Amino acid sequence: MHSITLNSSVSLSWANVNYRNSHVGEPKVHHATMHYPLLRENTFSNALFSLRKCTEIEDPKLGSCFHAQILKLGVECDVFIGNSLINMYSKCDQIRDAENMFDHMPHRTVVSWTSMMAGYQRNRLAEETILLFSRMLESLRPNEFTLAVVLQACALKGYEDLIEVIHCFAIKSGFILDDFLQNCLIDAYAKLGMLRAAEKLLQRLYRRDVVCWTSVISGCVCNGNAKTAVDLFCSMQEDGVLPNDVTMLTILQACSEINDRRLMQWIHGLVLKGSWCVSGLVLNSLIEMYSTNGYFRESLTIFCRFCFRNEGLYPSPETMASLLQGCGNCGSLKLGEEIHGYLIKQGFLPCTIAENSLINMYARNGCEDSAFILFRTMAKRDVISWNTIISCFIKNNQPVAALGLLGEIHREGSQDNVYPDFVTLLASLEACSDLALLLQGEVLHGYLTRTGLLGDIFIQNALIDMYAKSGRPDSAENIFKEMHERDIGSWNSVIAAYGINGNGTSALKVFADLERSGTRKPNAITFTNVLSACAHAGLIEEGFKIFNSMEKHHNIRPSMEHFACMVDLLGRAGRVEEADMFIYKMPMRPGPDVWAALLGACVVVDNVTIAEKAAKELAIMEPSSSIWRVALSNAYAAAGKWQEAAEIRAEFRRSKQFIKEGGWSSVNVEGYEFSFMAGDTKHPESTLIYGIIGTLQHHMQDRTSICSTVVIT
Repeated sequence: MHSITLNSSVSLSWANVNYRNSHVGEPKVHHATMHYPLLRENTFSNALFSLRKCTEIEDPKLGSCFHAQILKLGVECDVFIGNSLINMYSKCDQIRDAENMFDHMPHRTVVSWTSMMAGYQRNRLAEETILLFSRMLESLRPNEFTLAVVLQACALKGYEDLIEVIHCFAIKSGFILDDFLQNCLIDAYAKLGMLRAAEKLLQRLYRRDVVCWTSVISGCVCNGNAKTAVDLFCSMQEDGVLPNDVTMLTILQACSEINDRRLMQWIHGLVLKGSWCVSGLVLNSLIEMYSTNGYFRESLTIFCRFCFRNEGLYPSPETMASLLQGCGNCGSLKLGEEIHGYLIKQGFLPCTIAENSLINMYARNGCEDSAFILFRTMAKRDVISWNTIISCFIKNNQPVAALGLLGEIHREGSQDNVYPDFVTLLASLEACSDLALLLQGEVLHGYLTRTGLLGDIFIQNALIDMYAKSGRPDSAENIFKEMHERDIGSWNSVIAAYGINGNGTSALKVFADLERSGTRKPNAITFTNVLSACAHAGLIEEGFKIFNSMEKHHNIRPSMEHFACMVDLLGRAGRVEEADMFIYKMPMRPGPDVWAALLGACVVVDNVTIAEKAAKELAIMEPSSSIWRVALSNAYAAAGKWQEAAEIRAEFRRSKQFIKEGGWSSVNVEGYEFSFMAGDTKHPESTLIYGIIGTLQHHMQDRTSICSTVVIT
């Protein structure tokens, strides 16, 4: 409660108010804690003191109460009290109240104008700051603090010319000798990328402190000149100026961008030697510098050394996310689980950033069940959470579950204000491609058109791939033709679309168009796709012509994948002897893909000799694989060597190592996915299904009989 007594002996007293400097919030009322009497002879000084206290704790409600008492006392016209009120309202984010106070001041000093401009700048109202400065120039001369505030506004708006004008005015008026204004000028130049001007001003300074050095270094890093920032940091050391925490954070970012291990180790040593390891911010940046650039062991060493001593140093959620990202990239599941335990023990969870990284870590290590449980138990999910779990299912060959989550985010995401974004739809298109779901892919195509995301080149490439795998190369071609801009991925996608659907001639035409266009150069994937298209279409001469042109005309050395395509090209045409000779002449040792392509071709042409040769090589390279054993068994069976085929089958039955997963197929009917195996009777309508299949087989047999009769006649 507030008590006001207005009489001949004016007194103003406030209830006991406890101002806690460590927290910003409502003041707490206690008895006999702190007393601020405004005595008659100290009315102005105590009013200023009370307003300053309100500013420190950023309490606009209490400040308004003091303002009301000041109005009742009739001292609001005093310029010092008016300036303090403007400052209090500005720092309590009540900029309109500050503006109202400024407008009703009967007398304004340079401090009044500067306080109001500082309030605008604090609230990022740079345009209002500059306009008020122009009004001030009509009646008053600014001081060095006024110019410093205006420089910040100019840097925020990007007004380079105005900064140079203020610089000239500062020189002419003599304010340039002020250290604070010099630092503000350097900072403004650096933020706008005017690094030469900032460095020139820095070198002319008689006394260079850590603030001006840090401003220039930070400006270099922000404008992509990390190497210059490191050079300036070294010059700073030579100048005898010790860096502070802000300087170290900036130079750590520069080292991260340069990605030089020796430089990272040097700055790491400096952090340890200079005792910056007691700074949580510096430690976080040091860990992220290593982990971002793939040096996972170094980042983990720092984490284990400093964050398990219980000295009050705890990594930030972002740092923990980068460590978990490293666990995912390196396949360190056990370590990721240990970090998960650390997060629980230290009270990090629930935290959306950390939980998203945990989901990603489990997904990359093939633990989709753990990732999904964590996703379901999250207190709050953002769009990254949904994208991570959807991508998890796609990477682990569960596209049906991924599409189920897409439907769920549409139904329930609006409750958390979460909607599918670019990444969500890109992953969903990939799921449709894997399942060849044309209808769902077309629905996504329509949604992309409606949301305006269709113009993105990655989305268009994904649509081409989806239509190609769904058996609609014509729709894929239409997407390609309507593209305003194409990257090499677009050309590769449409070539693959024709190849998948057996149209090798069209694939070769697109490849020729790519070569003639000159806008993009074919890459290794381009040649893989076009050679595969030739193999599916039986275009042997064209395939060899393209293969021979790779290194000769395009400076691309054929890889193992390209050689496998050529073996497949010859094998599909039944020319397994030529394929075997081609392998013999290879300039490198053939890999498993090459021998597997040759073995698969031998099954079709009943060439047991070459099949055994390919299987012998595969037995050395992949001794625990069951794939080549099945292919060899099929080759024996096709050639009528039933005893040899039976021996391989018996080997499968004897050893648990070669347990072969049963083959299965799936069909999508009206949005529902049905998976089944040969002879499967689990479906509730299996009797009807087998009856229809029997009818179809009967019709096909009748058709075969009719065709045979016609041929004999």
